[in-house]
Amino acid sequence: MTNEKKIGELKTTGQLRTMLANAAKGVMQGQLDLDKALALHKLAKNISDSLYSETKIAMFRREADLKLENFGEMLIGDPSDKIDA
Repeated sequence: MTNEKKIGELKTTGQLRTMLANAAKGVMQGQLDLDKALALHKLAKNISDSLYSETKIAMFRREADLKLENFGEMLIGDPSDKIDA
């Protein structure tokens, strides 16, 4: 796979904000219907909430002198749990 950016790929919070601002502008100009804008808002809020939670956990771990995980690599649950496929 090459390092080319995929169309619509978001990698930074700034890109997320720009995309949301463009969506709001699209609604105001009648280019994006309200249902799609609301769905987009919900998805963006979930991303933002996830980032906020991960930031708060990192701050706690730093204060407690615990190992910090890279953003986006925090484990969910017990790593020894097995998932049946």
